[in-house]
Amino acid sequence: MIVHVIDPASVADEEAALLLSVAEEEQAARFRFEKDARHWRACRGALRSILGDALGVAPASVVLRLAEYGKPQLCPPFDHLHFNLSHCRELALVALACDGPIGVDIEAEDRGRSLLGCEHAFCHPDEMAILPESEQDRASVLLDLWTGKEALLKALGTGMSLAPETVSMVPPGRQGVGSHPRLQEFRLERLEHPRLENYFARVAVPVGTREILIVA
Repeated sequence: MIVHVIDPASVADEEAALLLSVAEEEQAARFRFEKDARHWRACRGALRSILGDALGVAPASVVLRLAEYGKPQLCPPFDHLHFNLSHCRELALVALACDGPIGVDIEAEDRGRSLLGCEHAFCHPDEMAILPESEQDRASVLLDLWTGKEALLKALGTGMSLAPETVSMVPPGRQGVGSHPRLQEFRLERLEHPRLENYFARVAVPVGTREILIVA
């Protein structure tokens, strides 16, 4: 499995425009602020470039479809390659794997404080019971839980349509993560790299995945 670390600011508008489909350009045009549209175009363009390189085809010719809950997937004959994209303000991650569905999430570490007071919206009662009292420590644990659940539910393909507060990441399962039966096929890993300093990044991979390579 490979995880690419992308700086969206390094993707020129003109370059991204050559990579996107008509539907993607229309989606970008719906953003209220142009800076958000540029960021989205850059992330999507980087994704297409990485997929094109992996498949040996032109990035603009990569055909994507949406699964039941809206997760982008590759169409046959390339559907053996699983991928996932996550982005925050300044960085993006593109994960690729051939051994099963995957999910990735990245958040700036200062986002943890924004989760204080929102615990019941995404924390299972088992998780609530282990949250620290200190605001700083609590914010860190909450962000760790948030990024982990985002990655897991993206790998599962449901996203937040499976209510995150119904999923417990403690205690660890015998093979997978937590006690939810649908998550037992996944393993959750933290991504650590000098470029990811000051970020929380997690990836959910099939339990049999042996190696995670970070390309930055």
